[in-house]
Amino acid sequence: MKSTHGDEPPSQDRILRSFEAFPIDLLKIYPRSFCSKNGLWYGLIRTSQGRRLAVVGERSHVLGDLFLGNCYHRSSSLKLCDPSAENTECLMDLFPYTKPVSLRNAPMTIGMGDRLGLATPGHIRAIRKFQTHPVLAQQSIKENVQTGRNFTEVIRDAAWAVFQENYQGGYGADGDHLKSIWEVKSALDAGVSMITLDLSEKIDLEALRQPAEWVDRKFKEEIDEGDAKVTFHLFLDKAFTWKSKEGEFSIRFDEEGVKRNALLFYKALDFTEEVYEWIRLRRKSRSSVDFEISLDGASFPTSPENHFFFALELSHRGVHIQSLAPRFFENFRSVVDLRRDRETFRRQFYHHVLIAEDYDYKISVHSENNPFQLLEQLEELSKGALHLKTSGTSWLEAMRLVALVHPLLYREMHSFALSEWNEASEADRVTADLTRIPKLDGLSDEDLPSLLDQEDCRQLLHITYAALLNAKNSFEEYLFRERLYQTLTRYEEDYWSMLEERIEGHLSILGLKKREEEQPAAIYRRNDTAT
Repeated sequence: MKSTHGDEPPSQDRILRSFEAFPIDLLKIYPRSFCSKNGLWYGLIRTSQGRRLAVVGERSHVLGDLFLGNCYHRSSSLKLCDPSAENTECLMDLFPYTKPVSLRNAPMTIGMGDRLGLATPGHIRAIRKFQTHPVLAQQSIKENVQTGRNFTEVIRDAAWAVFQENYQGGYGADGDHLKSIWEVKSALDAGVSMITLDLSEKIDLEALRQPAEWVDRKFKEEIDEGDAKVTFHLFLDKAFTWKSKEGEFSIRFDEEGVKRNALLFYKALDFTEEVYEWIRLRRKSRSSVDFEISLDGASFPTSPENHFFFALELSHRGVHIQSLAPRFFENFRSVVDLRRDRETFRRQFYHHVLIAEDYDYKISVHSENNPFQLLEQLEELSKGALHLKTSGTSWLEAMRLVALVHPLLYREMHSFALSEWNEASEADRVTADLTRIPKLDGLSDEDLPSLLDQEDCRQLLHITYAALLNAKNSFEEYLFRERLYQTLTRYEEDYWSMLEERIEGHLSILGLKKREEEQPAAIYRRNDTAT
C-alpha cells in the first residue's frame, strides 16, 4: 500500500477506534505522524511508559514488521515500539525523510540546538512555514558531555520528532564545534550530515601580539621555505577588490601582514586540510557531508583580511567548504554589545559575504543567545546564502515555560544559577550585570516569565544550564533534571507553541520568505496531567 504521509492525516476518531480494543493506557496521539505503508498503519502515541510507535494491522503483517516491540492481538493486531537505536534504524529505512541529509544545495539553512531532546517539534512547526531548511540535530562534544547525551541519541531524538511532525523537507545533523579527528569520527559514526570544525585551539594568537622582529624570526622557523614562496606569490603587494551596491572595499597585504596571517593560521590550515582529506576518503562511497569552518571560537575578531587569507589558502590547497563562521567582534554573543555595534556588524558581515561568495560557500552566524531582533534583513545582506546557528532558544524557552507553569521549580533553579554564575561566566567568557536582575523575593509568580525577556537574566540561565541539569543532592539525586523533564513533557504542546512563536518571529525579522501553505497539527489528550 502506498504511504499516505504527506496527505491529510487520518481523523482522530479513526485513530482512536484503532486502539479501543487493546488494553493500553493511551494518553495522547500525534495524528500528523499516522500513515499507512506496506499494509500497516504507523503512528506515534504516548502511554504512561512514554512515547511509542504504534504499528496496527493484520496479525501476519504486524508480526512480520521489522520494528521491535510488544504485540497485542484482537481482530487486528497492535505492536508498541520504543524509540530505541534499533527501531530508529528501522524508522530511517522505512521513512527515509527521517534520516539527516546534506543541505549543501540549500542556500538558506537554520541550525537549532535541542540540548534536552524535546524541542524539535516546535522547531519544525516554525521552520516549515519558511523557505529554508533546518539543521535539527546540532550538538557539540561539550554539550553532549554536559547534558549526558551522545550524537546517536541527538540524531535519534530528531528523527522521531521529524516523523511525529511528518516533516519531509529534509534536515541536517551537525557535529558542532569539533576539535579533533577523534571527535569528527565519533560524529560521523553516529550519522551526522554536517561537520563544524572549531579551529580556536589551532590558531597562534602570538602572531597578532608580538612585535615585527618576533614575527620575522618565527616565520623563518615555522614556515617551510617553499610554502613561504607560494604564500608571498599569492598575497604580497596585490590588491584584491570587491565592488557591490553597498560600495567598494579592498584588501592589500604587505610583507608583515602576510607573515602574521601565515603564522596565525598555518596550524589551522594544516589541520583543516587533514580533516577534509580524512572525511573525503572515508565517505568516498557514502553520502555527502557538509563541512563548516568555525573561527567564531577564537578570542579575536575575524577581519576581512583574516578571512580572505584563510579562504584563498584553503582554495589553493583544494579544500572545499560549505560555510565559514567568522567572529565578528568581541563579545558577539552578548545582545547588549551587538546592539551597540550593530552597524559595525552589518558592514563587516557584508564584506565577509562578498569573500565567501567568491569561494562558493555560505557565511555562518553563530549566536548562543539569539539576538536576531537586531539583525533585520540579514537574509538580504547575505544575498540569500546564509547559515544561522543558534543553541540557546530551546533552553531559554524551556525555562520560560517552567516559570509559567511551575514557579516553585523556577525559583529554585534561578537561585541555584546565581550561585553558579562566577564559575560559569569565567568558563564561557560572557558578561552580565546581575544587579540588573530583579530579586525573586520581590516578584510574584505571575512576574517570573517576564524575567526571560531581561537580557542579563537570559545570560545567567543560558550559561548555567549544565550546572542546573547536573546538580545533585547528598544522596546523588538530581535536584532539577527529572522535574524539568516531567514539566516539559506534561506541557509539551505549550512548550512547542512557545518555541514556534519565538522562532517564527526571529525568522520573520530576518526577512525570510514564507511558504504558501501550512497545516496545523491536531492534538488529542486523554489525560492532561500525564507526565
